[in-house]
Amino acid sequence: MIGRSGAGLPGSHSVSRRLRRTDRGQSLAEFAIVVPIFLILVFGIVDFSMALRAWLTVTNASREGARVLVLGQSCSQVTAQSQNVAKGLSPSVTVTITPSTCTGVSGDSMSVSVSYTYKFVTPLGSLAKMITGPITMTSTSTMRHE
Repeated sequence: MIGRSGAGLPGSHSVSRRLRRTDRGQSLAEFAIVVPIFLILVFGIVDFSMALRAWLTVTNASREGARVLVLGQSCSQVTAQSQNVAKGLSPSVTVTITPSTCTGVSGDSMSVSVSYTYKFVTPLGSLAKMITGPITMTSTSTMRHE
């Protein structure tokens, strides 16, 4: 008696082998479609998080520099404080102080501007840089002289 699966029929093994061979490339094709999408997603997350970290560091560096400035410190101390806060960024930040004399009387507005050119860390970011150009992050903090 022949079962439902076709066991015992002549050539039934060759049919099942033929079907398995055609399915073999399916997982490779699916992998080839999914991997680039997954890598783009991961690279985007990495570059975005590193850029967000750099932006927060630049913002904090300008705030710290402005605080030192309004307390009556010298221009070199303000620049050193801003660069010290942003020491994790490479290349280092550029600090601009207003007024350039770093002196003022009580109630004067004084500003510290910190700028940084962000470098992408993944190949996807380098591709985006070719399209958009370099990304410069700038933060300005203004406080009143005490």
